[in-house]
Amino acid sequence: MTAHRWITPLLALAVLGCAASCARRMPELDLGRLDPTFMKLCTDGPGVLVVRDERYEDIWGGGYDKTKWLLLGEDRGQDVLGAPTTSMALRRRLLKVLSPIGAKAASTFEVVHYREDLPPYEVRVWMADGTPRPVRVHPVETLPLAEWGCEFSYPRRTTFRIATLEAGDVVEILHPLCGPDQLEWNFGSSSFCVASSSCQLGHPDDTYRLDLHAFILDASGGVQRSSAAGAYPMRFELTKALPPLSADRVPRLRFAQRCPGWSHLRGRIFQTALWLARHDAIQGRRLVNPHLASPVAAGERARRIRTVADWLQRAVKIEEWAGPGWMRWMPRQTAHQTAKRRAGDAGSQSVLAFRILEDAGLAPRFALVHTHPRNPFLTEQVDVSQFDALAVLVEDDEGRSHWLVPGLAYKPEEQPPASLRGRQALVLERWWIERQTGGGRCRPEIELPWSCQLQTPEPVELKLVEIR
Repeated sequence: MTAHRWITPLLALAVLGCAASCARRMPELDLGRLDPTFMKLCTDGPGVLVVRDERYEDIWGGGYDKTKWLLLGEDRGQDVLGAPTTSMALRRRLLKVLSPIGAKAASTFEVVHYREDLPPYEVRVWMADGTPRPVRVHPVETLPLAEWGCEFSYPRRTTFRIATLEAGDVVEILHPLCGPDQLEWNFGSSSFCVASSSCQLGHPDDTYRLDLHAFILDASGGVQRSSAAGAYPMRFELTKALPPLSADRVPRLRFAQRCPGWSHLRGRIFQTALWLARHDAIQGRRLVNPHLASPVAAGERARRIRTVADWLQRAVKIEEWAGPGWMRWMPRQTAHQTAKRRAGDAGSQSVLAFRILEDAGLAPRFALVHTHPRNPFLTEQVDVSQFDALAVLVEDDEGRSHWLVPGLAYKPEEQPPASLRGRQALVLERWWIERQTGGGRCRPEIELPWSCQLQTPEPVELKLVEIR
């Protein structure tokens, strides 16, 4: 992927940041309530404490991203909410720099956005005595996080730099949350200590929506709903301070429509994966051995499945993914690009496997699999973000199902794999777009992921199964 570097600093925004800093007093900090041992750990470790981290909705930034209604399946947008104006999701962080190491760590922040133009932001800095510190803030680089090639659909990540911070500084950062990230919230961090975090869904002027629900994945037990049942907006709070945690252990929350059952999820969940699998050619000496994708003779299905699985494990490197949480399983590039690079994220390897098997006439299916060892699967919470792997399911001549899962060694004699038995999977049983019409088109993922089909069911069959 090509990095788009921003050479000229956005001086107007830098001056705006300084002016905003000079116009406000430093927020009051109450760090005395924190355990001294915890504070020492944060000072010696990351050197940065997130004093407050909050998600809320308000009118700000010219309505940079108003797409939350699309993600929640509201055909009429804000009319459904009854909002007098269009609010959007915002993130405000208040950081305390504890050490020189922390000053360097806090001097950059990242924003994921789905439009080509940069999102708005505000940065204010105060010194330890409460005096405003004039700062310059400028974008360093913008990287595409996926190669979907659709304007206003694929995520970009822009890194901003704050110059210059020192130990003792207090930093306030405000920017919009965009795309599917509006529906997720992490109550901790893999980089910093977090003293307080809160998440609010909805604006006080909105009409309460009974069709929305939120579920929490929290092994720490520190997240609680602070708003009354039936009250709107919904609000959730972190009740204890957290040290830096690995990304999969950070407590998080998901907002979604209240869906009556797994079969009601929109089959378009898989539409981008299908498009990426069917786009462009994949065969050729430098891409995929034509034999792998050639038509399979009767009685040879199991042998071909094994050959394809062995080739994928040997030839295609799986790259780690550190982007937005909702993209844990979502492929980032086409089958052609994965074959050409001989590398890609886990979802992209599944896309390539699907394409090879489909070209060979094996009629593969996509399936989402829950593999997380600590977060339990909640069957009653109909939300696709519980899954963390995109798998390919294909049958041999005897009708036996074979599971090709990125990062999991394929053993033909052990199908399904022992580590998957008892796990839940959402299988795409039937899809209405046929091969000849389902490829080569750009279908923005931004409107697809998790909404429910209540009134007009799609001709798609999704089935939640326990792998046996």
